Amino acid sequence: MPVHLTGRFEPTSKLCHQCGTKKVSLKLSERTYHCPNCNYTNDRDLNAALNIRDTKNFVLAY
Repeated sequence: MPVHLTGRFEPTSKLCHQCGTKKVSLKLSERTYHCPNCNYTNDRDLNAALNIRDTKNFVLAY
């Protein structure tokens, strides 16, 4: 199964998977992502994984 590789500094955990708003002040200790724009709430890691899955800026690794 291929893996999506994104850049190290891609803000995947700071971007809302629902509306794309970037949350500038997201501390590492915050484990739940809550979007101030659309109120989307999810686990921080799951939000980042969904963003990585849907990004157009990636390389496939096999």
